[in-house]
Amino acid sequence: MSALIREQDLELIRKIPELDLVELAVDLDILVPAQINRTELMERCLYGIVERAKSEGLPFSKYDLGDLQALRQADLEAIGRLLQVKRPITAEKVLKKGLRVYKYYRKNRPNNATALLVPTLLPLIARACQFPRT
Repeated sequence: MSALIREQDLELIRKIPELDLVELAVDLDILVPAQINRTELMERCLYGIVERAKSEGLPFSKYDLGDLQALRQADLEAIGRLLQVKRPITAEKVLKKGLRVYKYYRKNRPNNATALLVPTLLPLIARACQFPRT
């Protein structure tokens, strides 16, 4: 395992349909190999999500507040720093920032794999913010 993907994350990664994972990679301009290794592809996608979030943010709908509140405080703060949320970082502030991005996605990128998977991947995205790409 890597610092980013841990043993306890494998079940979550296995639950994501392969087509959704491929669509996520394509949306992030990540080359999808002929033989898919879910863990490796997910790791590349997580870093891709973080890179995209630096320029355009993360899309959150009003239904994602519970997912944000369920994060450990350190993870919420990592995501808040990524999105340049002012301190103190709260789930509500992160959501407010993400709602603007979500509106853009709904208008310009409907049914986007990244927008659909971000709430599920929040703890992993937070970890990707904290661990540099190797």
